[in-house]
Amino acid sequence: MHSKTTIRLALMLAAMPLAAGAQQMRRPAEPLPDIAPLSDDFNDPASLAAWTSHAAAEGWPEMLAKVDVGRTVPGSLYLEPHTSGWYADFRAPFLFRTVAGDFDVVTRLRAAGKSTPVPTVTWSLAGLMAREPRSTTMETWAPRGENWVFATTGAAARPGVPVLETKTTVNGRSALNLHPVKEGWIELRMVRIGPDFLILYREDGERAWTLQERFFRPDLPQTLQVGVNAYTGWDAMPELWDDPAAYNRQVLTGRAADLALTVDYVRFARPREIPAALARRRLSDYRVAATDLLAWLDPAPSGD
Repeated sequence: MHSKTTIRLALMLAAMPLAAGAQQMRRPAEPLPDIAPLSDDFNDPASLAAWTSHAAAEGWPEMLAKVDVGRTVPGSLYLEPHTSGWYADFRAPFLFRTVAGDFDVVTRLRAAGKSTPVPTVTWSLAGLMAREPRSTTMETWAPRGENWVFATTGAAARPGVPVLETKTTVNGRSALNLHPVKEGWIELRMVRIGPDFLILYREDGERAWTLQERFFRPDLPQTLQVGVNAYTGWDAMPELWDDPAAYNRQVLTGRAADLALTVDYVRFARPREIPAALARRRLSDYRVAATDLLAWLDPAPSGD
């Protein structure tokens, strides 16, 4: 699914030097509006209308087999994708809110199979995604235009084995990493500070966050689509792996697909104020200690 050459190329592109514009974005001239109102605990079925589908926004066929709030699972967003994949120039289901500037977004979700705790079909995952909007339509689409980062959970190359997948895509070239996690509910978190994206997670019952991944993306614009993505069954469409244009323009039904996503909430906030010791650092640089970042992002409760 993912060639070594493609992965190396995307990593090289993602390591571009810090652009002046990206540095300036850390210090906006005016305070940005509160984004907490974008949050959704999915207690009201009508809240689904506040989310924008990537397919509807850019004129593609909808690859969601099922989506609702509160009907399938009370108090939750529930969705099932058709056979699909968020990889390179390939698209899949994505529900988003539009966010300008820095953000700290958290979701609690469970990416299961339709009748099993973990999907039984390869590359069946869902999670948080931040994507550059595109002005193209299905008719005007061209390759090498996808730019995004995400963190998803579910099953990857081994059906039934839960993982956390982190992926960055630069001009339609994707690089990913996989990390083992427990099955069941999990919280995923993405923090943007200018060109730096930090990916965290914590499994149910844990108090502390784990800082899993850092992406340096000075190419991404200030305004992004941020929300929940999902995909399943990449290995069920090998004849289309070299033809994203044909894949993107159709809905694949009757093929291997096994993802039942339940989302408890998605909560948006502006990041905490950056400590002076970190303010001039590239936060995605691994020379910045994870302990320092977590002390900022995940401070111990008073009295600890």
